[in-house]
Amino acid sequence: MKSIMKKFILMLTGFLGFTLWNGSVKAQDSITDFDGNVYHTVTIGTQVWLQENLRSLHYSDMTSIPGAVFYENSDSLAGIYGMLYDWYAAMKNSTTPGSQGVCPDGWHVPDHYEWIKMDNFLGGYQVAGGKLKEAGTVHWLSPNTGATNSSGFTGLPAGEFDGNQSQNFQFLGMAAVFWTSTQAGSLMATERYLSHDDAMSKSLDWYKTMKYSIRCIRDNGVGLENAPDQEDDALRISSPFGNNLVIMGKNVEFSRILIYSLSGQLLIEKNLTGSFSPATVDTGLLPSGFYLVRIWWEDISNRVKLDEGLPVVSVFKCIKL
Repeated sequence: MKSIMKKFILMLTGFLGFTLWNGSVKAQDSITDFDGNVYHTVTIGTQVWLQENLRSLHYSDMTSIPGAVFYENSDSLAGIYGMLYDWYAAMKNSTTPGSQGVCPDGWHVPDHYEWIKMDNFLGGYQVAGGKLKEAGTVHWLSPNTGATNSSGFTGLPAGEFDGNQSQNFQFLGMAAVFWTSTQAGSLMATERYLSHDDAMSKSLDWYKTMKYSIRCIRDNGVGLENAPDQEDDALRISSPFGNNLVIMGKNVEFSRILIYSLSGQLLIEKNLTGSFSPATVDTGLLPSGFYLVRIWWEDISNRVKLDEGLPVVSVFKCIKL
């Protein structure tokens, strides 16, 4: 009976079909929230995202979401662009990256590194914004630079509500702004935004009282890479580095290290099963520049592991001199 009353329970209503995006087939499901809003999904790499901005007025436990607004209080705009939430409401007052917050059961508010992962799959932040934006100028102001929506994400410029001094709605048609679940101190958190006048996917740390859109990401994604990308205080990485990248941690056993370019190209793969801290990777052939390093590791002091026996996965951005 409880499951019948709780309309917010995730319900996959069946495949709507398949779409070919950049050479990979993406199954498109739909889910329905407590308020009866239907959302479609899109798979980007190993991640599954909602294809529309969240429109929920209730959390998954059926309690009301405080302070949620739609642009200029217009019902017609809400149906297109979704709701705007401050960070506290979006996170349901949690400060843990990857918290469910306003998202349906089985989904969560993506952290900053999950956005980076999507950017890299799409060729890097310099071009990812264009692949995330809805094409054309029906909703975006001209010139909507680089917009192709080749990812299927269909980013819409819902603007924002300034919850600080001005208390104004602004930037409709100009910017799509999304909260991540990554804090940047007690007063700020990391936002992700797309602009009408460039093709980039950008980030900024700004005040938690601002009200932005929310795009949810499925907890487990798809495929084999279902451990969350995260930065962890247990590890230290030598950055800047030279001909050797050194990774250190207390009571840490490493199993795998991957080094990517910022465009997402895999450059170095080193399997280290049974290797203990410190771990060293030969980087002598890499040119100077910025890189993303993914590290599979396990805390051997208490053998902490994630579901399905996967080790913890941490991601660092670092520079070679």
